[in-house]
Amino acid sequence: MHPNASLNDIVAYLDGLLEVEKYAAEPDSNGLLHRAGDGVSQIACAVNTSLTTIAGAAKGGAQLLIVHHTSWPGIDHHLREEKFAALAAAGISLYGVHAALDCAPRIGNGWVLAGLLGVEVEETFLEFSGGHAGVAGRCGGSFEELIRRTSERIGMQVEAHQHAKSFGRVAVVPGGGGETAYMDEARRLGCETYVTGEGSMYTRMFAKECGMNLILGTHYATEAPGIKSLGELVSDHARVPWTYIDESPDVF
Repeated sequence: MHPNASLNDIVAYLDGLLEVEKYAAEPDSNGLLHRAGDGVSQIACAVNTSLTTIAGAAKGGAQLLIVHHTSWPGIDHHLREEKFAALAAAGISLYGVHAALDCAPRIGNGWVLAGLLGVEVEETFLEFSGGHAGVAGRCGGSFEELIRRTSERIGMQVEAHQHAKSFGRVAVVPGGGGETAYMDEARRLGCETYVTGEGSMYTRMFAKECGMNLILGTHYATEAPGIKSLGELVSDHARVPWTYIDESPDVF
């Protein structure tokens, strides 16, 4: 039986590790968003604050759910109240790490995904809420090998488009990084390949017309590695077990 850790201690650890105060301008997205108690003997982590992850955390006996995406009023609408009621009923506190995890040096979403893909980070880019959400660096091998490696590491077949003759400098922006302004910033940094989660018609057209390789691995799958890595760090610090609540294929 694992002894209870202090919620206050875990919150202080996360606040410091992720420099949460830097992202105060992003409303209700970073830090402790709901307190249900003081002791923690089991931690759950998830990409989203969904009914699936709340139920999974409750079933696993977690007292703390750490998520990348909280429940935002403009997205969940009436479901937000339902979700926070479910957290309260299950006695689960909620800690959000949106911009704080997107932009965290070395342990953030971009850094973790780049590491999985074999991209050696040389610089960051894409200003987002006080930090940088994108990373760029060198990658060995070929574009075909990167496609295969990405599919294997994130657990799904990616969508890929080859438009560049050269390969070796890669930009990685997990999640919703398909804005053409982001891609153009990566292009100006000399990146021939752009890896992100999701994109629009314009994302694909811009890549084609600029001669940039493009990999789309879904919003969910490209951000899952970051929250999993954070779960391990928090578990090691608090000395309590953790579990990842998987929502796939529900969110694809």
